[in-house]
Amino acid sequence: MRVLALGGAGEYGRDAVRILASSSLVSEIVVAGRNLEAAQSYAKEVGAKARGVSVDVSGRDKLIALARDCDIIVNTAGPEWETVLKVLDAAIAAGTNYCDIGADGPTTEAALELDSGAKAKAVTALLGIGACPGLATLMMLHAARQLDRVEEVRSCVLAPATAFGITRDVVSSYREAGRVSTGWRMFMKWCTPPFHAYSDGKLATVKDETAEIQIAVPGNGEISAVLVGSTEALTIPRFVPEIQCVATLFSWFPFRLNGIYRELGGRVAKGEFDESQAALAFLDQVLSEEERVQSAPNELLMGTRWAEAVGTKDGKRARYTCWPAGWFRPNPTPVALALAALKILSGEIGIDGVLTPESCLDPLPFFKEVASAQLKTDEPGKLLNEAWQTL
Repeated sequence: MRVLALGGAGEYGRDAVRILASSSLVSEIVVAGRNLEAAQSYAKEVGAKARGVSVDVSGRDKLIALARDCDIIVNTAGPEWETVLKVLDAAIAAGTNYCDIGADGPTTEAALELDSGAKAKAVTALLGIGACPGLATLMMLHAARQLDRVEEVRSCVLAPATAFGITRDVVSSYREAGRVSTGWRMFMKWCTPPFHAYSDGKLATVKDETAEIQIAVPGNGEISAVLVGSTEALTIPRFVPEIQCVATLFSWFPFRLNGIYRELGGRVAKGEFDESQAALAFLDQVLSEEERVQSAPNELLMGTRWAEAVGTKDGKRARYTCWPAGWFRPNPTPVALALAALKILSGEIGIDGVLTPESCLDPLPFFKEVASAQLKTDEPGKLLNEAWQTL
């Protein structure tokens, strides 16, 4: 099988390419990006299976020609709101399978509209199979399945700002370049209205800055969090139609950053900042909190993510909460992406159309595969910690 790895020499693409190259299913990997030198250099590092090429995703004809010679496109090229729809369109035109790590709500919504075209060309296209969405989405699905009837499901993240490797040198390099990384731009897009939320059994548009929400950290009391416009509100109700509310909640530590984050998202919405300018302003605040972060308890410095579902179990209202047992670190995004691509190549995911993780992956078996790859063992041990509460 041949893989076209768009963005294959980038932050997430590199590790995904390494995993794919180690598989006996894969005979060749085309490492593709705008920078030919970087693509060729990394392909040489990967070994005999890889070769580097230059490609601009706006060049549709060249992209289709490359895709026709491959069995799957693994897309980590960014920013996704500028690349995903172009690449997915080319994949469908070429009749080539596809997967990505997309987390942008409007882009995912538009990509799902290409489902009929993908089915007509017998293309399997899997969107958003990274850490969030992806593994976080599957954790939400697992939580929902523990109840007899589910009403609400939420994905929650406690994120110490220091966990993202932010230093004064990094921020200075962003400022000199005039823009921040795609990841930080995505964080700002998430909190910038308008975005979609799912409440009372229907999709609604959040048009204004939202209030902070109190959420319970497993075993650590309550913290404040911000509703963000990730993709789960768009995708989970398609697969769990009885659900009434779906939310993705993000909390920064130190917690005063939550208010700043919301405010900056509002200023982007008003046109006062673009995403890069807002992210730089936010990162300046992160650096100003350096001393407070260093003196924080370890559980806050490590951060965590969890999923919770509310509904009925054995005739009683209940809340089920689950969170990963260690294997989520370091970032499992490239591992999840590569393993999903291999499932498509092997025919294990054999559904035609534009898919999301909850529509084609069984949570616990997939978690076990990711944990084994992360921990380098076939026996990763416990996958999820769990808690029940009667309401």
